[in-house]
Amino acid sequence: MLYMVACDFADPAQEDAWNHWYSGEKLDDLLSNPGFVATQRFKAVTPRKAAYLAVHSIRSAEVFTNPAYKARGGGRFGDWDPALMTDWSRRLFDGVAESPGVGKNELLLIADEEAALPPGIAVTWLDGVDWSTVGQYKNAVALDASISKRGIAVVPKTGSSEISKLRGVSLFEPLTALKRKPAA
Repeated sequence: MLYMVACDFADPAQEDAWNHWYSGEKLDDLLSNPGFVATQRFKAVTPRKAAYLAVHSIRSAEVFTNPAYKARGGGRFGDWDPALMTDWSRRLFDGVAESPGVGKNELLLIADEEAALPPGIAVTWLDGVDWSTVGQYKNAVALDASISKRGIAVVPKTGSSEISKLRGVSLFEPLTALKRKPAA
């Protein structure tokens, strides 16, 4: 199951420091939670309302009800003013156990519509978790169930300019390598 969190950051003067914190301490705190398997952060290379995306691989939605989640980074922003994180969305998707790692010469493709993609792009279509499942976690993490399908793929950076023009497709470059839960 994938837990995707998108947002923007409202203060350009503090953005580098926020990215350093989020890509380090914040992701490490989340990975310390039972049920979190792996995580990776991205920044959009195509125009989007929310430029930042974190893709967390989790075992199940029950991670949000574990008291350790709130104690270890879930829904917390450290010393950062929550008002600086804007255009939030948090969504759960079924269809893969773990997100693919995206390397430094690759981009993550996200399609929220069944766009006509060029041949050779192997998109995995994920099912958005519906309100009957998300509803019980909505107050804990403000989950959204408005997207019924989402496509993901890893594409090379070279040759991606034509893909970036497609309607319903966003491309993201990795800010971090795929981080996995430390071995016990």
